[in-house]
Amino acid sequence: MRSSILPGPILLLLLVGCESRETPAGDPDAADPDAEPAPPDAAPPRDAYAEPDPDAAVDAGIDPGDGCSPVFRQDIFPEYHVEISATEEAALLDEFLNRRARVEAGLPEHPWHPVALEYVVDGVAEQPTAPVLIRLKGQSSWQQTVDLDENPKMQLVIAFNEVDHDGRFHGLRKVELDMPRIDWTFLKQRVALSFLREAGAIAQCANSARLFINGEYYGLYTHLERLDKEFIQRHFPDADEGDLWKKGRYIETNEDSFSWDRILALWDAPDFQAFDELADVDASIYEWAVEAMVGDADGYYVGAPNFFIYDHPDRGFLWIPHDLDTSFDASYLPADATPVIPPGWRDEDFWHHYLLVMRDAVEIDRYVGALETARSYYDVAALQERLDTWAAQIADAAAADPHRPFSVETHLAGLSQMRDYIAARAGYIDDWLACRIQGGDDDDDDGVDMCHDCNDDASGVYPGAIEICDLVDQDCDGRIDRTSGESVCPEPLPPEQP
Repeated sequence: MRSSILPGPILLLLLVGCESRETPAGDPDAADPDAEPAPPDAAPPRDAYAEPDPDAAVDAGIDPGDGCSPVFRQDIFPEYHVEISATEEAALLDEFLNRRARVEAGLPEHPWHPVALEYVVDGVAEQPTAPVLIRLKGQSSWQQTVDLDENPKMQLVIAFNEVDHDGRFHGLRKVELDMPRIDWTFLKQRVALSFLREAGAIAQCANSARLFINGEYYGLYTHLERLDKEFIQRHFPDADEGDLWKKGRYIETNEDSFSWDRILALWDAPDFQAFDELADVDASIYEWAVEAMVGDADGYYVGAPNFFIYDHPDRGFLWIPHDLDTSFDASYLPADATPVIPPGWRDEDFWHHYLLVMRDAVEIDRYVGALETARSYYDVAALQERLDTWAAQIADAAAADPHRPFSVETHLAGLSQMRDYIAARAGYIDDWLACRIQGGDDDDDDGVDMCHDCNDDASGVYPGAIEICDLVDQDCDGRIDRTSGESVCPEPLPPEQP
């Protein structure tokens, strides 16, 4: 955790965040605070989004022209060969296996370790010119693999700039090797991020990579672009001096020069107008909509704190997705989960700005228009072909992964389920959008159709229902067991109350 943390009451909100819930931010002008809101039936203007070149190739092997580093090409399958001394390896493993004890003892979670590294593609090796360090990454996924798996798997950050500040590798300061134990496919983030980039959202580059440690194959990973200064410079080359905030709480750039004033004003925004004066609302709403298209069960669309906020110098704050490893997975979010306020766990403190939009009768239609735009990029056949092609690319590496905490059969079943989800999600969103125009089914017979209900499988859950103390959002306002900000639960909760 950084030493620069939010002061005062907001500090309490930091304690509820987590990186992953794995158990049970074309450059449009800044938003004009004096502008009239979009008409209810109008989609947001398409030039509000950084749309891709419509002529760019989007087949299974080629990304649209999104400026990704060549290490993230989709037609390569890179390897990282790491050589680490026995002393450093022992220290790294101790940090990995004893995370909880180290945290309790006040020891650093993520010390850096020097390594020698070769980057290999098709048998051709390349060595970075700058010294290389590695460290562990993760939070709940890290602890779960240690607690639950016979042969737990590390997730890592590889840094090219920690010793030499100017060090870069193919234009990158750092890369991430990410693979939580819950992703049976090894491909959720890669496919989800490819769609987000294709749809014109601000999103990381990703492909797949293999890791070798001291000559031994260690495992298969999603190979991720790091959300850092380089990422901001890639997307905003003429406006890269703004502050980047992880979860909207932790400063990630400009650590020595950032200001609290604007970020505190953002979190204190009492209503949509105040939010609109500070943020690029079109870009942010569009990000939420593309995230909803892939069913990101652990992202901002469902109220989880997996997001970054960039304070663009001209446009204001805008949202950037992060940690999409529960996308396309019905075990975490059904394909027919509403794209507005889905049922289930959420961190309402982090969901403040989303709810300002969803509770506004005009602005929610702006979101619906953004969802229509996102759906226009969601090509089921292309996404399924992409999944099939990449699954074939990684098949041998997945089968041979010595730290894979599930069987090959489970891996193949996960791929099949993900393939089905891609199609099912499109079908449901089509029905939901049609319902907004002409009305739709009311499966739970509560008098509210499926596109205005937050859970059409529960007759006691609908807009206007009476909120009761049961860890369910009865009235579909995004707040669990609360009405107008007030708890409906007794204080303190009885011992038997969850």
